[in-house]
Amino acid sequence: MAVTDLFAARATLARSVRLLSEFRYEQRDPDRFYGALAADTAAMVTDLWQVEHASPAGCTVVDVGGGPGYFASAFSAAGWNYVGVEPDPSEMHAADHVRRSSPGSFVRASGMALPFADASVDVCLSSNVAEHVARPWQLGDEMLRITRPGGLVVLSYTVWLGPFGGHEMGLTHYLGG
Repeated sequence: MAVTDLFAARATLARSVRLLSEFRYEQRDPDRFYGALAADTAAMVTDLWQVEHASPAGCTVVDVGGGPGYFASAFSAAGWNYVGVEPDPSEMHAADHVRRSSPGSFVRASGMALPFADASVDVCLSSNVAEHVARPWQLGDEMLRITRPGGLVVLSYTVWLGPFGGHEMGLTHYLGG
């Protein structure tokens, strides 16, 4: 399947509605919200990987800004060796029950200086981190540096000046945040 066909199959109104409906649980039931987001992300990354490669079994995905580890279970269930990277200890321990029960490894480090050898991982993922760093291009360079030739880098971020603002702002940012 071509990448354009893959995105056409994934970019549906039903998927958007499903993910947006889960967002209402982010604060009161983060396990539910982040679990749904993690499952969707792991499925998307796995689909992208399989456009050019076989199964992800035995392949390593590094999640830069992995927080407390919600994505570990979803990626492990899809066959990946998961490594979460998080610089903030309070964020790493925000949901200790998740990290302790999740397969995978976790490293306290900065995405601006990833503690991995050049070309050492198959996939490097970062979601909603680039908008929080002073030099997002350095984050991108680090992600590219550690990813093997033929690997996959997924760097997604919130468009702060878009119609929905960033994280907690929503439409109110047009009125001053």
